[in-house]
Amino acid sequence: MVKRSFNRNWFSNWHWLHYDSSQDLSFCHTCVKAVNEGKLSLASGNIKDSPFVCGGFSNWKDATVAFARHEQTTTHKKAVEVLVTIPETTRDIGEMLSTAHAEGKKISGQCLVTIAENIRFLARQGIALRGDEDEKDSNFIQLLHLLAIKQPELINWMQQKTSKYTSAQIQNELLSIMGSSVVRDIAAKSKMQSISVSWLMKLLMLQTKSRWWGQCYDGAANMAGHRNGVAAQILAEESRATYTHCYGHALNLAASDMVKKNKILRDTLDTVFEISKLVKFSPKREAIFNRLKSELAPSTPGFRTLCPTRWTVRALSLQSVIDNYEVLNALWDTVKDSVTDSEVRARIIGIEATMSRFDFLFGAVLGERLLKHTDNLSRTLQSPALTASEAQQCAMLHCETLCMMRSSESFDLFWERVILLQEKYGVQEPLLPRKRKAPTHLEVGSSTGYFHITVKELYRQQYFECLDLVISAVRERFDQPGYAVLLNLESLLLKAAKKEEYSEELHFVLKHYHDDFADASRLETQLELLGVMFSSTTEKLNPTLDTVKYHVSSLSLAQRASI
Repeated sequence: MVKRSFNRNWFSNWHWLHYDSSQDLSFCHTCVKAVNEGKLSLASGNIKDSPFVCGGFSNWKDATVAFARHEQTTTHKKAVEVLVTIPETTRDIGEMLSTAHAEGKKISGQCLVTIAENIRFLARQGIALRGDEDEKDSNFIQLLHLLAIKQPELINWMQQKTSKYTSAQIQNELLSIMGSSVVRDIAAKSKMQSISVSWLMKLLMLQTKSRWWGQCYDGAANMAGHRNGVAAQILAEESRATYTHCYGHALNLAASDMVKKNKILRDTLDTVFEISKLVKFSPKREAIFNRLKSELAPSTPGFRTLCPTRWTVRALSLQSVIDNYEVLNALWDTVKDSVTDSEVRARIIGIEATMSRFDFLFGAVLGERLLKHTDNLSRTLQSPALTASEAQQCAMLHCETLCMMRSSESFDLFWERVILLQEKYGVQEPLLPRKRKAPTHLEVGSSTGYFHITVKELYRQQYFECLDLVISAVRERFDQPGYAVLLNLESLLLKAAKKEEYSEELHFVLKHYHDDFADASRLETQLELLGVMFSSTTEKLNPTLDTVKYHVSSLSLAQRASI
């Protein structure tokens, strides 16, 4: 006996056909969808009796006859009409009633396309879309204003209060869609169903291997991992592609290391972030804060939100808390009894209690003093004209400045300021913690543990500890092998321009870029010509990479070929 089964070739003749392999049953997709969406009623006609809608069809012997018969039924024709014919032949009711509505939809579509093209251009050129300060000054918004000169309707679009599709969330979503489109195009060209980052990397290297001389990422494990990170895989294929940890990310991690390893700073930053949410996420509390500020401290700057991902606003946020300490205490006292949400009320009471303790005030003042140096260094490191040696010099200069702050005299001045603020804002006096004996399994030897005698001595230890943490973190993060390559390259060019001895740097460069400089004597000749060229210029005493680049680009093709 021959057992009949569903034939997949039937799909090409009856496009509405749906087959459930788990039950070995077939259905009419169009009719079932119309019933599920409420466009066809089970009570009308003979829908309940149709196996293609209820129960399923499995008589494969007479399947083709049954399919043709169902296609001619009133039920199926009605389902096709409500799901296919009517939507394809009718327009939007707004467009049918108003030509202005149709024109508005057209303009909205054009503006959205312009926004997407704007994002694609900035992403393609590697230009940041958003800035650190006011979003109105960001590259994304300013470029839209520039495009609006030739597209007047874009001006009206930008003046809308809502539905502008210019938010950070929309930008990220469009970038994600564009990225997925690129991946799909590459997969289609390569005839692959799925691809990985490592495969994409190898494909790019096969196409541009001779031009891979450097790479720069953040410190994430998937990018900078020593074994399977993108940087390690590229270096395995091309040893000249020097990996450099992004200066901004390196400094951000150094500051984060300091905050995470010191309890007072860690608790202080967490509290300030909680204050930011309580004030800025509630329009009512923010309005009360502004009213109290105008009464109690009208001349001080407003409250600055602490954003964990913004590198250059941490110190400003801490400073705003110190300046508005009295206003914030008045805010908590005003709103804590009127809040109906028990969870929010508990958070406000907790913040009020924390701000009354000396540890929080000490941490806020200390964090502001240390982080203003890292914030200033972060702004400097984000300069597009910064060179490798200049970045190292700036980092070491800030470390030296922090080292000078590590003295008893500097701490005495700092302590006096904290005590003055403590008396001004009515914060609790500093107290020594209770003396506690260390657990037996942690004790080494028979000597007793050390206990601080005065509170000033206790907080002096915290002050020195934070300084040591940030100094060591910055030095460790900026001591990268990739920086050494960049420093030697820069030093070689500048020493050649100054006619100074550069044999050590030359040896390093020749060893690292062995295949690029097969003729070492020619490179030495070109470096000597570079020194002669600069001997007659006004920058001969102190040439920079910018002046070297400018003079080389100003030469003729024949002159440029000689160096």
